[in-house]
Amino acid sequence: MKIAYICPGTGGAFYCENCVRDHALVSGLRALEHEVSVVPMYLPVKETGGNDGSGVPVMFGAVRLYLIDKFPSLKRAPDALLGMLDNRMILDLAAGFASSTRAGGHEEMTIDMIKGEEGPFADEFDKLTDWLLKQSFDLIFLPNAFLLGIASAVKAKSSIPVACLLQDEHVWVDASDPIYRERTWKIISDKCEFADMLYTHSLWYKKKICGLADISPESVSCIPLGVDPAKYVVSSGIGQSSIGYISRLCSVMGAGVLADAYCQLLKDKTCDNAVLEFCGGYTKDDLPVIKSSRKKVAGFDGQMRIHKHFSLSHRTELLSKLSVLSVPVQESIAFGGFITEAMASGVPVVQPDDGGFTEVISETECGVLYSPNTPEALAGALEKTLYDKDKLKAMAQAGREAVLQKYNNVNMAKEALLFLNYKKLESVNGL
Repeated sequence: MKIAYICPGTGGAFYCENCVRDHALVSGLRALEHEVSVVPMYLPVKETGGNDGSGVPVMFGAVRLYLIDKFPSLKRAPDALLGMLDNRMILDLAAGFASSTRAGGHEEMTIDMIKGEEGPFADEFDKLTDWLLKQSFDLIFLPNAFLLGIASAVKAKSSIPVACLLQDEHVWVDASDPIYRERTWKIISDKCEFADMLYTHSLWYKKKICGLADISPESVSCIPLGVDPAKYVVSSGIGQSSIGYISRLCSVMGAGVLADAYCQLLKDKTCDNAVLEFCGGYTKDDLPVIKSSRKKVAGFDGQMRIHKHFSLSHRTELLSKLSVLSVPVQESIAFGGFITEAMASGVPVVQPDDGGFTEVISETECGVLYSPNTPEALAGALEKTLYDKDKLKAMAQAGREAVLQKYNNVNMAKEALLFLNYKKLESVNGL
């Protein structure tokens, strides 16, 4: 099949777990010998396992979209002038600004994007749809519900199947002004009918999103999130005391909480030789938590390293040396791409007993769950985990085996296509 994978770019400023998932699914579909084109949205896509969208235009360029939203009269500007705003250099520069990653102030734009061809960006959706149809794609993948406007725009002109992942939309909506939340969920609910398949990566999130957006549970499939195990080297760090963190270095993902937990270990002198390894990039908004963490760790003579690069090759190199990985996310989330990356590397995880973490860690026995989600509880869990070498080895092996058997990119791609074909068969047979 000829498949279009719509992929919102972060511009490469920080580790994006959604990007890890997107890239893994793309590579899984290609491994099944499908022709997959990555179609970047908003910002350039930096890493997609072989196709960074360099031959495909950036759709809905972030700078142009923002300016048109703020100054609607720009819609009348010549296409050539507006097209200049989609220059890769301009978009790369825009990626360094944190405003594009915050919900506050972007509520109306979020709703307008979900509206698709029925909203103020109808011309943009028309251009995207025409381009997709011109390429003669057999299937279109959408990575989140905020892009369901593409599904309705496509269905207005063709019958191309559209599959949409539902993944942590609640985090963005919850961070929005309360007056917009009900409207956002309502329009997501309305637009879901245009997708041929809806799926998520955990049963926890399936239940949550179905409740928030009033979606029938029968219409949502659950597909394990996977990575390519061949790209990860099994860690040799079990005998050491290295604590890793791979995600954007920000408060929401728990960078400060992990630093506080590490300081607690140093204070109690229970892990004097441990090294704290941060990897994942950041924006200017994240500098306060980074500076604060550095200061606290220095006060206890700890060793805290921030790795400047976080591409797949740099992540796998770091993972191959870690004893444990912990990303104490402060929000309940559906899964976490960093979990499967750690599992593939044979690195046990120490995570909050919350959201999708509970589900996957309980099933695979690849790590330890702790509660409540506080620095003190995390410090206790890390201490017990790091010094039980036999348990560390068992969790490492269990995680790697789970990826080989189930949580891998090819299995993820197979299940996505299987569920999609089943949904199409239901529709044809009127089931």
